Amino acid sequence: MRFRLPVIAAMLLAGCASQQPPVIQQPPVIQEPPVIQQPPVSQQPSGLSDTPKSQIIKDRGRDLSECERESAFAGAGDKRKAFDNCMKARGY
Repeated sequence: MRFRLPVIAAMLLAGCASQQPPVIQQPPVIQEPPVIQQPPVSQQPSGLSDTPKSQIIKDRGRDLSECERESAFAGAGDKRKAFDNCMKARGY
């Protein structure tokens, strides 16, 4: 019996001594995404040369559908005139 107590005490002390303190990690640094500044509309290049063809087609289709919708609300004889005026206002 006398021999067991010191062995158990030694095992407990050895177990406590081998534990290392917890590692404290620094919180991750969150970086803000870079802000991309766009020039004002007055300084942006004008014209269709920098616009891809697919975007031009999408814009034209959108303009057509909007003008058709506007002309649908016009009177019976004014539908064609309303559509033409709308398309002219949009540059077609």
